[in-house]
Amino acid sequence: MALLHGESTKTWLYGLLAALTLGAMTLAPAHAVSAQDPSASVPNEAKEVCWTNHNGRTRERVLNFVTDRGYEPFSYVDEEGELRGIDVDLLKAWAQQDGMTVRICAVNFSDIFKQLKAKQADGAMAGISFTVKRSQFLDFSQSYFAATEAVVASDLSEIKTLDDLKGKTVAVKRGSVGESFALEHQKELDLTIKPLNTSFETMLSVHMGQSDFCIDDYPVAAYQVSTGLYPGLTVAIARLPVDRVCESFHFVAPKSEDKALVKAFNDGLMRLIDSGEYTRIIKSYLKNFAEPMKGPHSVPELELPTAKAQ
Repeated sequence: MALLHGESTKTWLYGLLAALTLGAMTLAPAHAVSAQDPSASVPNEAKEVCWTNHNGRTRERVLNFVTDRGYEPFSYVDEEGELRGIDVDLLKAWAQQDGMTVRICAVNFSDIFKQLKAKQADGAMAGISFTVKRSQFLDFSQSYFAATEAVVASDLSEIKTLDDLKGKTVAVKRGSVGESFALEHQKELDLTIKPLNTSFETMLSVHMGQSDFCIDDYPVAAYQVSTGLYPGLTVAIARLPVDRVCESFHFVAPKSEDKALVKAFNDGLMRLIDSGEYTRIIKSYLKNFAEPMKGPHSVPELELPTAKAQ
């Protein structure tokens, strides 16, 4: 299936982005979350959590996918030890729709790229944005969700603009665009960078006063703040000026000449959108999600950042 490029794609992407950032969608959890000690929400790092539809008898190839272990509402391990989230459910729906046998495992975000580089995983879906550095070893699908990079801080802080970040300590997730932003601006803003493994941990670091702010994707930041697990935190800056990054999420696979798996995802995604399953899944986690436009969408090929690798 041919991908759309140019202005029509850009209009679609920015339209959804505006819906996210300006409130067309309410980023309140669709599932009840008890107001408990937020430290209890940090996943158990020692335990690998996986899901598979493999019955142990099929001779078909099992596709191994990896996702983030602490990136609610897109991928996370719940209190019962089950792997859940938008990305997880979309992968499951794609597998069921196309008759694929898959295994999905949750790992730390930075380990996702290690496994893909080593070709220990066939693909990944974990709120992954396009960067030039990642494109050197990964194929990117059409975008399936739009997002900006946001700053979360105490509602008592004076953080409102980029200049307000100067001289402060920032918690970031290892391997993320947020970490890249912090490293790129470290000298300019005199930042002390605190790298952690999950979004849970970066949020908790700010909540407990160990960091002044954290950087995460806007949908995740707004969702986490809305749960009530981190009282006193707010989205202080909804959109950071991140260069050379496309503000959208993609399924990725190790680079190949035919891009077969990424093409299969693109086709599968469009069928999930057309059937209404895509919207149903997202609405089960995010209330009042704005309906997507029909038709494929991708990062415009001619507009991919090329000036400098992150």
